[in-house]
Amino acid sequence: MEMLVFATKVQHAVREALGEEYRVELKEVRKNNGVILQGLVIRRGEDNIMPTIYLNSFLKAYEQGITFADIIRKIVSVYRDDAVGKEIDISFFCDFEKVKDRICFRLINKEKNKELLEKAPFIPILDLAACFYYACEEGGVINGVIPVYHSHLEVWGVTDRELFECAVRNTPKLFPCEIMPMKSALREMLQELEDMGEDIAGKLDQIIPMMILTNSRKTYGACCIMYPKVLERLAGSVGGDYYLIPSSVHEFILLPLSQGRSAEELKEMIAEVNSSEIPPEDVLSDSLYLYSCKERCVKIL
Repeated sequence: MEMLVFATKVQHAVREALGEEYRVELKEVRKNNGVILQGLVIRRGEDNIMPTIYLNSFLKAYEQGITFADIIRKIVSVYRDDAVGKEIDISFFCDFEKVKDRICFRLINKEKNKELLEKAPFIPILDLAACFYYACEEGGVINGVIPVYHSHLEVWGVTDRELFECAVRNTPKLFPCEIMPMKSALREMLQELEDMGEDIAGKLDQIIPMMILTNSRKTYGACCIMYPKVLERLAGSVGGDYYLIPSSVHEFILLPLSQGRSAEELKEMIAEVNSSEIPPEDVLSDSLYLYSCKERCVKIL
């Protein structure tokens, strides 16, 4: 089924399920890397929280056999759980003193986000861009994100550099980095590993040299490479130079150079995984990076 047909049917069904008190509208939303998702925006009366529920995954579920009625029930449930009864007074956002302690940064691809970066302040980092957001926890909203645009800087009377200084201070504090062996991460995903036999455990043992760098929420954790002293400490842990493989906007995979994998082989792997395994909005870069202990910096290979 085409997305527009499906979205229109969902819009009518959700409106009928919620009643006349609610406004239910369709909205195309531009996400990271210019990806356009179809959203369903729901608002009750004069509530100032209007969650956007993205329908792309629901269409996929419908095409895989989930009933339309179950999809509508799930959407209504998500809305009631996440938004009903919650409200945010956003007047605070006009005062930089009230927001400066929760200004953070995240890493995105500079080339794929040209349109966004025309409207938003950012710091160029190799082929990436560190852009800014306010980490919102008001009004019962958890993990909320308010992007920062040039218009906000004009109201606040601050520069890109001042914004960056706040983000460098806040982001590691609010979202501390986590470094884990690849084997440990896979064990978390395979919760019943003990029941799967020795062969699986043996294969995991072979990839111990790989580590994952992300943050405590495992969301937009690739920016941890910008945390002060993190890359230097990692060099001490792995015993020298290492590759930084951009797994997604959420994490980097670290591989010691001493493991002998060629840069060309890793570049091919990155491109293949990005094109076939990673959601387009989560792709960070097709580049391969190297941390040099001697130069104490990251470079593109």
